[in-house]
Amino acid sequence: MTKIRYLDIQRMSSEDGPGLRTTIFLKGCSLACAWCHNPESIAKKFQVHWLSARCINCGSCDDVCPNGALTRDESGVHIDRRLCTGCCACVSACPTLALECKGIDAEPEDLCRELVKDRAYFGRDGGVTLSGGEALLQDGAVELLRLLKQEGIQTAVDTCGMVFTEQLQAALPYTDILLYDLKIMNDAEHLRWTGRGNAMILRNLGVAALWAKGSGRLWIRTPIIPGATDSVENIRAIGNRINAIGGAERWELCAFNNLCTDKYKRLDIDWAFQDAPLISKQQMDELLAVAKSTNACDDIRASGALAAED
Repeated sequence: MTKIRYLDIQRMSSEDGPGLRTTIFLKGCSLACAWCHNPESIAKKFQVHWLSARCINCGSCDDVCPNGALTRDESGVHIDRRLCTGCCACVSACPTLALECKGIDAEPEDLCRELVKDRAYFGRDGGVTLSGGEALLQDGAVELLRLLKQEGIQTAVDTCGMVFTEQLQAALPYTDILLYDLKIMNDAEHLRWTGRGNAMILRNLGVAALWAKGSGRLWIRTPIIPGATDSVENIRAIGNRINAIGGAERWELCAFNNLCTDKYKRLDIDWAFQDAPLISKQQMDELLAVAKSTNACDDIRASGALAAED
């Protein structure tokens, strides 16, 4: 059986589908969005993070790396990402958990047993959401969805749509709600900001819409990113596409946040949006009005924290 590599299980979530949910974040993504709020989810390989607040500078990690990727000086621990293979020997040697391994491998059956423990608080509307990264890149995701449905659990899948259509089609019979990202309609701009064009995403959106017109529920989500996705033209174009294909139950404009800044620092990555401001209420209201003017679907809303008003 193919194992699933995941980052974390987040319980009592209210942002990844209806009701209270348990969200499992799978590792590995087919896009590399410049604003990604979970940069540790992009690469599928294991990755080591150093947390300075936990480090006691004991030296236990000094000589354990087989590739010499880890060094230490008065400023702390340094990881050469070119040499690190994610073996996580340094993590095992650290007595204070200052070094963390991002990535856990588990069988779908074991994960299912863990996830159904939360059944008591799901109620009528809640359930389990597979997120990422891109959950549908991993072969074990479909098996996990099947097992959850076998247990009577409501399932949701959060996808960027950049997967082979066969992967999406294999997951849909075991999926109740599809949370589908539509970021940028202009193909060249999509390539610039995410590393890939959007042709496959738009093609799969048609597949998702057809499924939603049958037995599924399709929620569209658009991240509102300063200077990247937040133009009136982009929002209007996305709304017109949603309107044209039909089938969507909800379209949500999700406000940018910068809470992930420390994640980039721990991965030694310079984040282009580190100093980007939060979206103002005025701008979000304007974009929401544009979105509603397209009549994309009946439920169009905005979510997320906005810039404080003077």
